[in-house]
Amino acid sequence: MNKHTRIMTLLLPILLLSLPAWAQDEKPIRPSITPEAYDVSIRALSALNSSANDFAPLLLGNGRVMYFTSDRDGDQNIYSAVQGGSNWEQAQEAGPPLNTSGDEGGTTITPDGHWMVFTACDRSDGLGDCDLYIAEYVGGSWRNVKNLGAKVNSPSWDSQPSISPDGLMLFFVSERPGGSGGTDIWMSSRSYGGEWQQAVNLGRTVNTSGDELAPCIAADNTTLYFSSDMHPGIGGQDVYRTRNTGSSWSSPQHLGTPVNSEYDDYFCSLKLNSEDMYFASNRASSGEDLDIFLAIPNPLPPGSVTTVVGNVTDSQSQTPLGATLTVRDIQSNEIVSSFESDAVDGSYVVVLQPGKTYVITAESPGYLFYSDRFEVPSDSKNTSVRKDIAMTRDIVRLLVYFDFDQASLQPASAVDLNRAVDWLKANPTVKVELSGHTDNVGAKDYNKKLSQDRAQSVMDYLVGKGVSPARLRAMGYGMEQPITTNDTDEGRAMNRRVEFRVVSR
Repeated sequence: MNKHTRIMTLLLPILLLSLPAWAQDEKPIRPSITPEAYDVSIRALSALNSSANDFAPLLLGNGRVMYFTSDRDGDQNIYSAVQGGSNWEQAQEAGPPLNTSGDEGGTTITPDGHWMVFTACDRSDGLGDCDLYIAEYVGGSWRNVKNLGAKVNSPSWDSQPSISPDGLMLFFVSERPGGSGGTDIWMSSRSYGGEWQQAVNLGRTVNTSGDELAPCIAADNTTLYFSSDMHPGIGGQDVYRTRNTGSSWSSPQHLGTPVNSEYDDYFCSLKLNSEDMYFASNRASSGEDLDIFLAIPNPLPPGSVTTVVGNVTDSQSQTPLGATLTVRDIQSNEIVSSFESDAVDGSYVVVLQPGKTYVITAESPGYLFYSDRFEVPSDSKNTSVRKDIAMTRDIVRLLVYFDFDQASLQPASAVDLNRAVDWLKANPTVKVELSGHTDNVGAKDYNKKLSQDRAQSVMDYLVGKGVSPARLRAMGYGMEQPITTNDTDEGRAMNRRVEFRVVSR
């Protein structure tokens, strides 16, 4: 284990090394188990691993880019690699401002690739020897690095972060006072748009008198993977799975063999919408140093999620756009998460939990907002949905709902209409036409009146929220302006719409 001296200074402090012999003798004996043997394929990432320590793999949402930590060049630094075909390639050091002359590593990144939390040691603004920092991805590079502050960090060692896909929970490891002994897993939470709150210990169901390390919160926001050398196991550090039941954490489950071995196994990372699990180990095949391995399938997978992917572009030029994608629960109208599209290529990733219906709204400066509805059944499996978004400056379809043959707005319409109110208040000189349209079913005059009444209902809602009626006009066009065929159910549904059109600025 001598080759791990450097890695332990940043990520894996083996506390017993600094304790006197009598204290080591008093360490509780770890219960041993006969592990479950799962049918799992394990292979080392030979194209990525080096003769030094390579560990803490972290995949971006699209699975094509991996960040990891290595001391291959002497200092411990953050690296990235791109997947080309069946192998990882183009491994390169991340450079400043992430890496410095000190030690950095242990990254966690939101699925959209916009925010990274990582560990850095011995920086001038640090509160302890190693702290957690956050960086923002802007214009193709990581910028705006800052310490996460005293509610997250402590004067003790703080490291190994894992951020939930909604960006509202941050799990990490610390040896601060108040734990169960050794290193413990802690969590800081925040509300949408709020500040990180005082970190709390995950408690004795997860933490023991030994060392708990390397938490990894899965995309389902509920399943947590971590490693321990004191929960019943078979080796040094073994990987376990626990789940948040709402009021507590479930009893940890050992991932069995061959993921776990008689050596140290930790630093899990999961690829969205797949059975792939990446992890680090110093098992015999890696020659004492840590290497990164791929396990297929994950023997104890997390819950399923729906991933929405696509590109955000200008509708006319097809130029990629950076946009904010806000996810709201359509029933409560509450924001549940927020994601960003890449300003360079326009790509985005949004993760949705099962059992709810959502509205995703894309916004970019100089453009109208765009919303779409996504229903995720409670029994849904891992699914990836592609939705490319073309942003416009002058006209957009409103996500509004009416009862059959009626003009009264359903409550679910409030999500998009409130966004329209916000946009109009942010653009006080703009005047808008609210145009109602129908399919070709029914009489022409009847449809024209129905479309007029529905457009008027939308106008009345906006006025009721404080928008001046002088800036709005409601027009009903009936079946006169279809945008697609009326020969199919899908086409007729698209033709039944209320549009928000800018008439003057």
